[in-house]
Amino acid sequence: MAVSFPTTQWSQLAEASLHGGQAAEAALDQLCRQYWQPVFQVFRFQGLGATEAQDATQGFFLHLMKASLFRRADPLRGKFRSFLCGALRLYAIDHYLRPAQRRQRWGAEEVPWDSPGIAPPIQEAPADGVFDREWALTTLEAALERLRMEYEAARGPTAFALIRQFLPASPHRVPDYAAAAAQLQTTPAALRVEVYRLRTQFRTLLRREVARTVSAPHEIDEELLYLNQVLHHD
Repeated sequence: MAVSFPTTQWSQLAEASLHGGQAAEAALDQLCRQYWQPVFQVFRFQGLGATEAQDATQGFFLHLMKASLFRRADPLRGKFRSFLCGALRLYAIDHYLRPAQRRQRWGAEEVPWDSPGIAPPIQEAPADGVFDREWALTTLEAALERLRMEYEAARGPTAFALIRQFLPASPHRVPDYAAAAAQLQTTPAALRVEVYRLRTQFRTLLRREVARTVSAPHEIDEELLYLNQVLHHD
């Protein structure tokens, strides 16, 4: 099924950076909701505590908007995911690596890094693999959430909780079609058709989620392939 190319995060955030005000707040809020977990997990991976990582994550998003980085970025030079990961790397270096290095130079002989209250310096390059995996999971969850809302509106939450087990990335073991069909008061054949329809709908919604993170339609398939590789990487 063809998917119309939606308004991208590039265009939304560039517009918000340009005009500020409520548009900027709404764009920043949407950005935080979608990318909070990937950024947060990178800071956690770097050794920050939960509270420190939350503060660092919030600071990173505020930095993006205040520095108007979206106005200076060129969407044609890369995907939004790549841009955000690169910006995160520079932010981590400026705000965590370099200050830690300065502290180390000033007091390396008197205060060892394993002393109480002294945090080790953050790695120079954030864990891109951690960011990409969290991005993939977050994107997958966003598509599933949209699917859930649409399905529950028609069939209710109980039906979706059961049929969700047949969809990708289910945390549960796929149930028997006959047993599930009995619970849904339908036939196994009808349930198979319903599952096939929902899987198709899910792929469409996932494609739309990915489309919001690229600058041109031809990049969608590349990003979907990369998302699949990240999720199945051992």
